Amino acid sequence: MTHRYWHQPLQAWLDEFTAAGLTLDRLVEHQPVPSMAHHHPAEHEKLTRQSGFMAVRLRKRHPGI
Repeated sequence: MTHRYWHQPLQAWLDEFTAAGLTLDRLVEHQPVPSMAHHHPAEHEKLTRQSGFMAVRLRKRHPGI
């Protein structure tokens, strides 16, 4: 399985969504579970500062909005 990902500023993502006629309905930055700090302290510390995964819910923009 191939995973593709892009690192770019959040503003760039939002500009692309808007240009495609979409609006942001919800944004969730997943955070590591507290127990991860015990088993993988370096990764936990990094993921609490730098999101490893972001989920967005987008909606089609209605004309006139």
